[in-house]
Amino acid sequence: MHVAAMIMAILVAVEHLFILWLEMFNADSEMAAKAFGIPRQTLQSPSVQLLFKNQGLYNGFLAVGILYSLFVIPAVASVGATLFFLTCVMVAAVYGSITVSRAIVVIQGLPALIAFILMYFA
Repeated sequence: MHVAAMIMAILVAVEHLFILWLEMFNADSEMAAKAFGIPRQTLQSPSVQLLFKNQGLYNGFLAVGILYSLFVIPAVASVGATLFFLTCVMVAAVYGSITVSRAIVVIQGLPALIAFILMYFA
């Protein structure tokens, strides 16, 4: 069960690294327009670009926090730290689903919830 929990947590981190890449380095692409449901012309605005880069940075912090908690923090504190970062992802997903799109809670929140449950019971 511990291996499944780690794999799921790593997948959540990889998802957030992908979001970081999309928001910070590829925000004005057709892929981003489709993923975020925003017209590409809007995404090309300098002010929107800055907002997306900032948001991408936060997604990167979540990803790095999960990976740090899994591979760097001593084992005695690893589970608690991982649960903390997964909770942050779930809270962000709930907020995003309320303010932006209900799909966010499924796309980002559900994998984090599964990882949380697996990690909690591992």
